[in-house]
Amino acid sequence: MSPRRPVSFAGFTAALTLSVIAVVWLTSRDDAIGRTDAGSVPTDPTMAATASPPATTTGTATTVPISVPPLDHALSQGNAGSDVSKLQDRLRELAFDPGPSDGVFGPATKQAVWAFEKLILGTKPDAVTGRVTPKIWAAMNTPITIQARRASPTDTHLEVYLPEQVAVLFQAGIPRLITHISTGDGRDWCNEVTIDNDDATQTTKGICGTSITPGGVYKFQYKVAGWKSVALGRVYNPVFFNYGIAVHGATDVPDHPASHGCVRIPMHIAEYFSSLVERGDPVYVFDGVHEPEDYGAQPPVFDRPDPNYATTTTIAATTSTTVTTVSPAATSSTTPRTTTTTATTAAGSSTEPAPPSSPAVVPSTAAVTAPTTWSPG
Repeated sequence: MSPRRPVSFAGFTAALTLSVIAVVWLTSRDDAIGRTDAGSVPTDPTMAATASPPATTTGTATTVPISVPPLDHALSQGNAGSDVSKLQDRLRELAFDPGPSDGVFGPATKQAVWAFEKLILGTKPDAVTGRVTPKIWAAMNTPITIQARRASPTDTHLEVYLPEQVAVLFQAGIPRLITHISTGDGRDWCNEVTIDNDDATQTTKGICGTSITPGGVYKFQYKVAGWKSVALGRVYNPVFFNYGIAVHGATDVPDHPASHGCVRIPMHIAEYFSSLVERGDPVYVFDGVHEPEDYGAQPPVFDRPDPNYATTTTIAATTSTTVTTVSPAATSSTTPRTTTTTATTAAGSSTEPAPPSSPAVVPSTAAVTAPTTWSPG
């Protein structure tokens, strides 16, 4: 990850006076929402965050400046007080979820600020700070309209922006939830995994894969309540939309892509995310290269046997905890290799979470088939 750099406000105009009025211009910036990886702006951007002076219409939104409460110091993780409560309230008004408005600037509030930096300010994922300066606070208190890039055939749809590492859940065209995410990091990997079999035995073998979250158009297929054990660890309240790729809670959602292909979201958001979506709701994944419709329902890169793995063994399934250790690669110093033992449950688990029969699961109307070596995470 590249070194931190100061937050850039290219294209912003902010004025803070006794009456304190701030105006933020976002639609004309080169790094406005909807940019590609190369930094260019699509010829017909359908998503923008806009604000304008009185009697001025920008795009589809007409806005009026509002008074900005003063802030004479920066806020960051570890701070507490009424200023933090105001920050949390404002983030929630904009559909970001900072956790409860308890006046404590914790990890949840920091992740919400990350999402604001990336989506609204155009900050690159590897340059977010999680700090709210007086200048950012002025920008945050400017009227901001966030529009969907796609009109949904249903009331609810999710848009995943891989370049920004942000996801937005829209309901009736209005942002219901904006969240920081961490998706596939694009790296190749090889793992030794232990898989629970249906006959109460476990098979240990080597698999390899590529950590990619494919762009495309999908639909939510099914969801599992609580923790789900998979070959590479555990996922919380997953909602699957592309074979084993799911939106799920994780205890580690860093400020950069780090998953094996899934869309990781903060745990406090994963507590209720699955209740906001239903089977069949569309998921649009934007990769910054092509439009989702150009790919369609693009399948993931499936796992494959590790050609350098020497032995596959089957043992009695007796473990009840998840343990992950790191060991050197057999023949390569550049490919990560881990050993993972997954939890044994009554229903068992596999590297491809198939729709189980538990009442906590909403099954898909169509069967979901995939090689048994697909490993989300």
